[in-house]
Amino acid sequence: MAIAATSAKFRKTGDTLDYTPSAAVKAGAIVKVDGLLCIAQWDIPANTTGVLKVLHRGEVVEVTTDEAIGATNAGVAIYVDSSGLATKTSTSNTLLGYTAYAVASTDLTFSVVCS
Repeated sequence: MAIAATSAKFRKTGDTLDYTPSAAVKAGAIVKVDGLLCIAQWDIPANTTGVLKVLHRGEVVEVTTDEAIGATNAGVAIYVDSSGLATKTSTSNTLLGYTAYAVASTDLTFSVVCS
């Protein structure tokens, strides 16, 4: 009985993902690809393949939002909605991680430890 052989070729590290958006993506945007949360490190024009950085557990990202999430203690869960906006609302959103420190009610930039 023969044993099936499997071979592989190294393509790149698992930290990046090729992505072709239907609409332009700005550098710094959080993009959800199936179950993965990623960040665009460079602008990606619409219908052009670019590269996203996959966010991994334990990495710290600095998040900047258009709307403050409100006063928040360290360790509070932060989610990303379908538009890529940070929120404390869990319903229908994807967990990004937890606040790295307390966030003031008017802060638009804060750090999140990815989960």
